[in-house]
Amino acid sequence: MFKKTLLNVLLSLFLCFSLVLSTNAAQPTGKDLVVAGIKNFDMGIDKGFYEKSQDVTSIKITEFEGSVTKELSHLKGASIDLLSQLDATNNVIKVSYTTNIEGNKHNGDIYLKDDKVILTKDIFFLLKEFGLDAFKDNPNFLNQSPEYLYLSNEQFKSIWEQMLSYQNRQLPDEYKDLLLFLVEAIPEQYFSLSTSKVTLELDQNGFEDVIYNLLVKIKTEKERAAEIVVNLNKYNYEQMGINPEQIKQDIITGIDSMPVISREQIKLFSSFVEVNDFIYEAALLPGGPKNFNLDLGFKSPDGSVGGQLAVVIDNVGIKDNLEGTYSISGNFNALNGPQFNFSLNCLYNYGVETAYADTTVKATAKDNTTGELLLNFGATADSTTKVDRNLVVNAPELNTANSTDITYLIPGPEQVQEMTPPIAEEIGLIVVVNGHIIETDVKPTIKDNEQSIVPARAVLEAMGCEVQWYAPNEVHITAGDKTILVFINESNYKANGLEKTLSVPAYLETDRTMIPSSLINEELGAVIELVNGAVVITK
Repeated sequence: MFKKTLLNVLLSLFLCFSLVLSTNAAQPTGKDLVVAGIKNFDMGIDKGFYEKSQDVTSIKITEFEGSVTKELSHLKGASIDLLSQLDATNNVIKVSYTTNIEGNKHNGDIYLKDDKVILTKDIFFLLKEFGLDAFKDNPNFLNQSPEYLYLSNEQFKSIWEQMLSYQNRQLPDEYKDLLLFLVEAIPEQYFSLSTSKVTLELDQNGFEDVIYNLLVKIKTEKERAAEIVVNLNKYNYEQMGINPEQIKQDIITGIDSMPVISREQIKLFSSFVEVNDFIYEAALLPGGPKNFNLDLGFKSPDGSVGGQLAVVIDNVGIKDNLEGTYSISGNFNALNGPQFNFSLNCLYNYGVETAYADTTVKATAKDNTTGELLLNFGATADSTTKVDRNLVVNAPELNTANSTDITYLIPGPEQVQEMTPPIAEEIGLIVVVNGHIIETDVKPTIKDNEQSIVPARAVLEAMGCEVQWYAPNEVHITAGDKTILVFINESNYKANGLEKTLSVPAYLETDRTMIPSSLINEELGAVIELVNGAVVITK
């Protein structure tokens, strides 16, 4: 897709140092130039890439083997083709995919519209190919659901706010504030300035100095530090119904209670992290080369666990011809456990209105104790992104006939209590019948015997049954050739004349008949599940 998430994250951190200031400034230091570069950040590419553009990406899984992949070995050789379209003017992103796994093809669409992700249901059949069955415990739900499944999340709105920043070739303010805070904590001595370039270089001592200065800065600028944390997480707090000001005060209180960390303690901590290389260089001339190298090693105190992380970024040019490479590699090694190695390499180029990227990914893992190969994974991807200023992307118009809200299936941070078993005498729920949320005058509940109780007419009519009331206390239910008689406040009921017993007597609530869901399961063969605050009924 046009917005390569990993590329953007790395390049945002990298390029923020790269704005070239006038050499006529009054004796700027290297640190002055980097700080000014962040404040006046320019992404250096055409804003159309973040406004209206199309991206074609082809992904090929070249290797997929090892003991952890036994049930998924068929994925080797699989291909995924993506057509991604961005229409930021209308707050719409559309991703159309075509996959080929051993000749088994899947096609579908994914939309992001305002605060909603909209999926064609094929995506869940595709995920099953990858061993991810979201509806494993409720297989009929997917088969009987309508064309579109969607979920809403206020956090998605932040994407469109950030897109506006990118269109202006700017880094979002919350990221810019964080970078400024971090760079300000780096002592001046680790920056240098020559006639051709600015350089930031840290060694082991520099790493320790930065950690110490950062902790001191958090203490002395606690309100600013708290503000940065709140701004980075504002949509999380809004979704959770938490007052950001209260969170800010809580963070400040937490900072006040933090103990003062000595340099000796930092040195002890840093002995487990080795700075092999940390250098950033940027030419002062526009379009000159810029590069960043990071190489960190780490180890446990007893030496039984160790690893490495390396990041290398190089680029040169301006927005009409910006090209470069980046790579991320690392390893983790536990002497009595697994050994894991990974690498990602990308070659990219941004022209006036066209961008290209070629990426390779490799990951291997083995068990050090047995020598067993756990994983050998390889993949390649190539993409072409083009600005299309006339592009218009339309998201589906959702209604109760063509869509189902699956937000309730995704646990949210506000869901702090388990639905099964219930922790109270009765819990108010929603009811979902064959993929549709049913509006009811009274809500389903769970009684103390863990039995879900649902409003009879609303649920049964949604299942295609006929429901009639006969005074003073009879409810007649007709489902095909089956007739069920339920009696208010009585445990006994009749199914085609046979007397049976309810687990919970039917009762009236605000003139609505409430019945145990076990009746629907036993007599109509429906599957009843409790899923994140909902009684899900599928037949």
